Amino acid sequence: MFGRGRERGRERKAVQEALDLLEQRALFAEKVDWSTVRGEVTAVAEDPEQLELKLFHLVREVGGPHSGVRRPRRAPGDPELPSVEMQGEAAVVTLPACHERDAGVYLEAGRAALAEVEPERWIVDLRGVGSGSMWPLLAVAAPLLRGDGEIGAFVDRAGGSQPWTLAEGVLARGRTPVLPVDPVRRQGAVSVLTDGYTASAGEAVAVAFRGLPDVRSYGAPTLGFSTGTETALLPDGLVLTVATSRFADRTGEVYGGRIAPDVQTDDPLSMALWDL
Repeated sequence: MFGRGRERGRERKAVQEALDLLEQRALFAEKVDWSTVRGEVTAVAEDPEQLELKLFHLVREVGGPHSGVRRPRRAPGDPELPSVEMQGEAAVVTLPACHERDAGVYLEAGRAALAEVEPERWIVDLRGVGSGSMWPLLAVAAPLLRGDGEIGAFVDRAGGSQPWTLAEGVLARGRTPVLPVDPVRRQGAVSVLTDGYTASAGEAVAVAFRGLPDVRSYGAPTLGFSTGTETALLPDGLVLTVATSRFADRTGEVYGGRIAPDVQTDDPLSMALWDL
């Protein structure tokens, strides 16, 4: 009996902490009356199905489409790794999605693949790249991002900015180091390929190339998940994810939705190769 009481107390605390995150950090938190919302959530707190449904609709309302409530995903098998393929004088770099736990092997494969070629031009293929961590993808792409400095940023609803930076072989989020990167700069113009399934982590890489000289993008507008998210653990193993920031490029342009390429085309690879 006492054990169940403690468990219910932990569950109520988890729900309240999730609501605090939504109210304090969600991009569109001003859309709702939080006194009313907290009462409605409390009223269904003992019904797991109703609680999940209520929180799902709430997080979508205050966080947008890059937000939700889900069950933990199964651990993937062997990760898909970066690759480089020469097509004429261009090196086509494919950056598949990566879970953060696979960052080490992903970075090693990416560094090795880039080191094997010396092309006149690079083509970074982000088509179909969606979920996962943005940081391993940015770390592999770092040698193509023209050296140290700010490559992008998270911008919160109040306009506060947390930069993504490269400095002395380290990729950082604000002042927090995230991953080591290859400090060798790779020369040559860059083409970036996107489509309607490029999302989230893929969009972060696309943003990092914005504002650079000798970079042009081809394809279709991205899915529109160019936002940073935060998570909270809920009862019954649920995970709440909410968008709390928008991506910004090195010029200060803020996104948050779909990112249009410089050249819209149904065959971006052929167009990028033709423009060489």
